[in-house]
Amino acid sequence: MSRLEEQVNVAVPAQEVWAQLHRIDEYPMFMEGVKSAAAHGSSRAHLDVRIGDDEQAFETRIADRGKGQVMDWTVDSPELKAAFAVNPLDDKHAQLQVRLEYDPDTVRATFGGPKGFAQVHAIEDTVRTDLEKFKDLLESRH
Repeated sequence: MSRLEEQVNVAVPAQEVWAQLHRIDEYPMFMEGVKSAAAHGSSRAHLDVRIGDDEQAFETRIADRGKGQVMDWTVDSPELKAAFAVNPLDDKHAQLQVRLEYDPDTVRATFGGPKGFAQVHAIEDTVRTDLEKFKDLLESRH
């Protein structure tokens, strides 16, 4: 498994960051490739994703933990785990940390694309871009 960790500081209170993470239907606004997203209760979500010319549908499991500070996402195929941690910096600022664990071979088999370092670089770029879009979305609403 490969692991990627990134974070972004956001000029909004931590509770607003946490609330936005739970607006599953708005994920297409800041996540590249996500065409639609819908929550099914409090612990499942469905994502329709397009990567290049390929479209995939994913069922995910979601779990909140850490007293409103950590959200875990799990996708079974391709094997993918993500944790989003919200840390207050002060009353008006927060940090969103993302930890992504994935099997590069399974991701490549599912979506195609480059091998090795190029694939890891593409995933890192996508996560960084999505974090910046998330930040811009929240700060524009504040």
